[in-house]
Amino acid sequence: MKYLRILGLLFFTMAVHSQSVYKTPSGEKYHLATCRMVNNVSEEITLTHAVELGLDACKICHPPTAASLNILPQKKAKGESNTVQCKGTTKAGNRCKHMTSIANGYCFQHNPD
Repeated sequence: MKYLRILGLLFFTMAVHSQSVYKTPSGEKYHLATCRMVNNVSEEITLTHAVELGLDACKICHPPTAASLNILPQKKAKGESNTVQCKGTTKAGNRCKHMTSIANGYCFQHNPD
C-alpha cells in the first residue's frame, strides 16, 4: 500500500511539472490553451520551463502558478550575480559604472559591435 501511495505521488509530481502552457513570441506571460491571447504562433512549453524563463501567469485565463504548485525558481547564493561592471571607459577616462549581463562584459553604450 505504501508503495502505491509513493508511486501515485510520483506520477502527480511528474504531471504537474510537465503540464503544458503556452508562451506567445513577444509575451512576458504564459497562458492556458483556451486563452484568447494564445494564437497560432504561440509555443507550447512546460510550466516548469515557463517559470525558468521568468514568465508570469496570465491574468485573463488564470493558469496554475508556480507558487501554487511549489515549483519556484532556484534562488542564487548570496553574493552570486549574473551581472558585472562594464569594462568600458567614459570620455573622461573613468571606468563605466553601468552593470551588464552581456557576455562580452560591455554595457549597451560601450559594446564594440
